[in-house]
Amino acid sequence: MHARTPTRGGLIAFVLALAAGLANAAGTPDADTAEGGDAHPVLAQAGHFWQTVAADAPARPALLERHFSAGIRARNGDDRLLETFAMLAESLAPELATLPPPERVGEDQPRAGELHYTLASGRRVALALELTDTDPQRIERFSLRPLPPRVEAVGPAELPGVIDARLAAEAAAGRFSGAVLVARGEEVIYERAVGLADRATGRANTLDTPINLGSINKMFTALAIAQLQASGKLDWQDTVGRHLPEFPNATVRDKATIHQLLTHTSGVGSYWNAAHDARLHALDSHQAFLDTFVDQPLLFEPGQGLEYSNGGPVILGLVIEALGGSDYYQYIREHIYTPAGMTHADHYRRDDTEAGFAVGYTRDQDGTWRDHRAGLSLRGSAAGGGYASARDLHAFSKALADGRLLPREKLETLWQAHVQTGPMGYGYLFSVGDRPGRRFVGHNGGAPGISAEFLHYPDHGLAIVVLANQDHAAEPMREWLQAQVEAALFGTETP
Repeated sequence: MHARTPTRGGLIAFVLALAAGLANAAGTPDADTAEGGDAHPVLAQAGHFWQTVAADAPARPALLERHFSAGIRARNGDDRLLETFAMLAESLAPELATLPPPERVGEDQPRAGELHYTLASGRRVALALELTDTDPQRIERFSLRPLPPRVEAVGPAELPGVIDARLAAEAAAGRFSGAVLVARGEEVIYERAVGLADRATGRANTLDTPINLGSINKMFTALAIAQLQASGKLDWQDTVGRHLPEFPNATVRDKATIHQLLTHTSGVGSYWNAAHDARLHALDSHQAFLDTFVDQPLLFEPGQGLEYSNGGPVILGLVIEALGGSDYYQYIREHIYTPAGMTHADHYRRDDTEAGFAVGYTRDQDGTWRDHRAGLSLRGSAAGGGYASARDLHAFSKALADGRLLPREKLETLWQAHVQTGPMGYGYLFSVGDRPGRRFVGHNGGAPGISAEFLHYPDHGLAIVVLANQDHAAEPMREWLQAQVEAALFGTETP
């Protein structure tokens, strides 16, 4: 699944970023080595791939033309490919000053292969390439996916200490500010907040500090739609027009279904555009968000493709308002947050001085931390931008387990993998991981100054929560934490 950028929605961060300097990192063939013909073709083209990612934006189009096939460019479009490379270049640049040689996986094939890279922090990523049979060869297809970090299993009694040591080290290095919580039902296995919620005043993060969730809010939108479906007010295959008969885009109104909006298969794009930017600090309703993108052409005919969308959930927010008897924000408060016991959760306005939420920060190249609030809309939407604390998300996990929001059989509809995105499935605005004996569901979120991860294990009552008020911080922590927790509680070690 291609997301427009992880910093503009952060859904299912399968694609890990590898950035500046990678083409000349240790063990990674640079352009000269690849041209010399000494490297295996897959290794050589991997060098070209990372060279393209690492290049300055003005240099990328020429590298795209030189190293990528006409087929991949026709299927995806140059703009989307260049956007993907920019996305990759953004996320993990600090980790890649050096890179060990990749591990080649699978059978030796001249035109295809998978390479596993281990980053300096211990994060691991797989790059799969398929090459053309032309001379010279070019990249015909590529995919990226995270691999579980390698961890040393410890017993349940030792687990809190291991987590605490890791969190303290990441905080001390400036790589993490926020909160981490691991719980199984009512039992809190580990919880701690670190860093500052407001660097200007010195206010510290706590386990009750609301932190921006980014796209994690999509889960709440899905639950609201499912509640309306359970009460007989809508059907999954209803068109948008059935509930919004005056919807201004005729194709969406007449052809796009609730199911497609929930699975990113409607063709509706996102609202990251010039109209959104021009009205940024006035966006305070779902109609206002809709107005920024409703006239954009669809990315494809409804049901004929798969593209991560922030516009689709906005339309679902309007459906919730039409059927739920209140605006979206009030509906979510009354039907999700209150019954779940999420006492600090809300879609706070960016100018709210009483809510006590954490300010998000981004780091400039010179190391200076910058307050990201100027980049936020006045309020978030059904696609993301609401707030909750670590303890709120623990309460949410318990409410899912207890059936307080929906009966279990209704939740299973949300957690069915309706589409597959690499190693993960995607249900109704929930990501779905189905490892043997340890199924998990959840979502992540990311934007400038925002990084959030939530996992719920329906069959074990286990919750893993990582919320950060700085960008690109939650995902690496969650990857390591998930591997460490599973090794301790389920007896599984990373291969």
